[in-house]
Amino acid sequence: MKKLFLLVFLCSAFLLIGTTASADTFNLIYEFDGVLPPLVYGTVDVTEDGGGDLDFAISYNTSTSPLGPTADIHEYYFNLTNSFTGLSIYDTNHPYTLSDPASVAGGGGGAFDYEVNFGNGAGPSGNGMLQNATFTLSADQPLLVDNLLEYSYPNKTPPVNMAVHFQGTGPDGEGSETVGGNPVPEPTTLLLLGAGLVGLAGFGRKKFKK
Repeated sequence: MKKLFLLVFLCSAFLLIGTTASADTFNLIYEFDGVLPPLVYGTVDVTEDGGGDLDFAISYNTSTSPLGPTADIHEYYFNLTNSFTGLSIYDTNHPYTLSDPASVAGGGGGAFDYEVNFGNGAGPSGNGMLQNATFTLSADQPLLVDNLLEYSYPNKTPPVNMAVHFQGTGPDGEGSETVGGNPVPEPTTLLLLGAGLVGLAGFGRKKFKK
């Protein structure tokens, strides 16, 4: 029994260590209407800059996404695990805005703590057709990538940590979609989990034979 407890403890510890990172990639794979299939519509790369801020890079997957070639990054939604004061964003090239609380466009029942608005796409007051966007998030306290690992619960998808609303979707470029997702599992974390499960299974078989 003590050996079994030790194996479970070690697996849990390794998984916790594996989820703590100074940078992470979030795959946007769930379309909130539940109509389009799960696939990588885009990615959000988040990096701790060493000074307590988070650098974000949002990319639209133009090669395989069914949202169409004119899909435009409109709004980004995210949660934070703690209450932070003095939250602000900045980008040297664009006047992006941060709002709280967020009103999720096409959210399918999903609610998030914050929203970053990138302008009206190629329309008035817009920034052109935006398929890659970068900005930095800062606060009065240091921010970590792990602070983004708070779930939202849309009606027709699994729980997600963040989402992006796209304008200009579809063949005619007049639609819009919201897609959400979670961190990409690190290979080392998956290997540790697999090794732990194999160890537990082997221990169980050994005990059963006795």
